[in-house]
Amino acid sequence: MSFDLAVWFEPERVSASDAAGKYERLCDSDLAGAGVVASEAVSAFHQALIMRFPELSSAGDDGQQVSVSVSPWTAGLDVSAAHVLMPMSWSRASETAPEVVALAGRHGLVCFDPQAEVLHLPSALRAADGLSLQPCVGLKVEDPDLVVIERAVRRLSAENWFLILERPLGRYLQVAQGPNAGLSASGFAVEHRDGSPDRHYRCVLSEKDQVATIFADFASGEAAWSVDARWDKVSM
Repeated sequence: MSFDLAVWFEPERVSASDAAGKYERLCDSDLAGAGVVASEAVSAFHQALIMRFPELSSAGDDGQQVSVSVSPWTAGLDVSAAHVLMPMSWSRASETAPEVVALAGRHGLVCFDPQAEVLHLPSALRAADGLSLQPCVGLKVEDPDLVVIERAVRRLSAENWFLILERPLGRYLQVAQGPNAGLSASGFAVEHRDGSPDRHYRCVLSEKDQVATIFADFASGEAAWSVDARWDKVSM
């Protein structure tokens, strides 16, 4: 099994759910059904990508074929003028995937992560005051939509135990689960800071549904929390 990423061009913002449908069609070689179009940016991305991470079929400086120990790819890349599909080794994903996402962004392309069902957008398609989502396990996501945020909450576990959702100017919401937060395995410590140390509060919840609701409220800019919880001021 490989860790996969997909890159293509979008003229306008699309949701992560729409991107998942396009990705499935690209995997079936149905470019027309996916609705992706040829772009010079895709070709430029591909050339920059293989300069950084050579394909298995390419020759190195000594004329020998590139081996798996050098290349992060587990198979040949699926490339057209409109898209690039990249299967990489799980052991190399933590070092390779962030570079692929950043490279796609520099070329104005979207990058879809099917493992987390997350769409990474280039800066041109992000909201100016967009959120930033940092999971314990996985890549940071800039300007995530509500579906991506909820999925991230649902993936909280003993191994993937914290999640941070941040707005500009020091406003953030974060959650930590279980013993790492000084709680039982099923407990969730949620902290909300609204820009300054004297506006930093904490509550403890027992249900993941409650955590998901609070994160949705924060992402939507709700002034009032829809979960009944006791918020205590965090002393500095």
